Amino acid sequence: MKKPIISKFSDRPKTRTAWTGMWMGLSCLLIPPFLGVFASVLRPLIDPASMQGRTDTLGIQMGVGLVVLSLALVFLALKSSIKAYQLGERSWVMWVGLISSMAIGMFWIMMIVGELAFPH
Repeated sequence: MKKPIISKFSDRPKTRTAWTGMWMGLSCLLIPPFLGVFASVLRPLIDPASMQGRTDTLGIQMGVGLVVLSLALVFLALKSSIKAYQLGERSWVMWVGLISSMAIGMFWIMMIVGELAFPH
């Protein structure tokens, strides 16, 4: 039995799950720019030794930590958005969460595949 469609694209969402998916999806979009700012501006200020070719443990820890955080947010945003879709939600809020989390998920998948295929 099909679930009834509870909202159209231009309507406000009827479920809290759609709002959760949107906010998690939008928060996923903030992590890659933060990684860029951290790598280019903040890391040289915090750990000048890493810029001179010495061991860079802070950069590795921050990078891996933020990637894991971003992947967790992507997973939760996808889960919330898909659940809202299954409940019959079709509002723009659900689509924003779904598309943004899919875009960031594909970004990280391509980054990981690139690192495995062409290590440096």
